[in-house]
Amino acid sequence: MPSEGTPQPIDTAVITTPSDAPTTNLWLLADRRERHTARATGQETSGASATDVLATLALDTVIRRVLDDQEQRLVFEGLRRGATWEQLAGALGATDLTQVQATFMTWAEQLPDDEATEALRLVGEGKGK
Repeated sequence: MPSEGTPQPIDTAVITTPSDAPTTNLWLLADRRERHTARATGQETSGASATDVLATLALDTVIRRVLDDQEQRLVFEGLRRGATWEQLAGALGATDLTQVQATFMTWAEQLPDDEATEALRLVGEGKGK
């Protein structure tokens, strides 16, 4: 276990589905994922099982969700600070502005009302303030 002293919930949780992950801290999730991946892929032979594969897949899903949310939060901040859709798409390595905007709009619609209103206004303007 990577934690010093008392084990943390991420160290002791049985993870077979994304909802089993006790944290959204990327460092902790990535560390736990790497331990399961090492066993699941044979890099570490002690105690490998299907549970390691399931845990790795579940942790992948949680990590992806956290990163997706952080990415859209950063797009929002970019728009607030005056970045254009072209700049944001470039930073994302994307070529389809419509897809970048659609992904952002889907995310923005789930925000609290005041933030959603601002986010959707920024989409309509096509650029940040």
